[in-house]
Amino acid sequence: MAFYTLNDIAYLAANCHANKATLHWSGGGYTNTSPHYHLNILGDGRVWSDFDSFDTTGQHTWHRNTGNIGISILCCADASVDTEGNVTWGNYPPTDEQVDKMAMIVKTIADVKDWNIDKEHFKTHNDWALIDGYSIYDNDPDMRWDLIALPQEDGDGGAIIRGKAIWYHCHPEECKD
Repeated sequence: MAFYTLNDIAYLAANCHANKATLHWSGGGYTNTSPHYHLNILGDGRVWSDFDSFDTTGQHTWHRNTGNIGISILCCADASVDTEGNVTWGNYPPTDEQVDKMAMIVKTIADVKDWNIDKEHFKTHNDWALIDGYSIYDNDPDMRWDLIALPQEDGDGGAIIRGKAIWYHCHPEECKD
């Protein structure tokens, strides 16, 4: 439907009943948007959405969509992971622009919803898969491992994004489109 700014996202978040958000990557290319996610972050950091409300139930996380804002980095079309969590990024790794924009979105939503920037409010799809039994450690052919890591730095991808979001919260002048 439209490209959204952080101000647009703040408005949508302030006017919805969501109580959490799930952070994803799409498993596609940098421009392959999906109507399953409320927000699609393109390779250049621009944000596309097919929704005009975060109260519309997306179809992004198995059994976890109600009250859940789905936010996806469009990337990882040919990425793979082994059972140790080692990622081969392929031709569409998450870009710096995408990672930074996702962190800015997390900060923006947390501010207007008065949420802490924590795992309770901002889980990755990998986090949900670990809870619900369809992670890399389970024998599920439809496993999910979104944001198990990021190529920008070592560590858990969700923790990295939440950490960046906290940094933007402390430096709001840097959180801009």
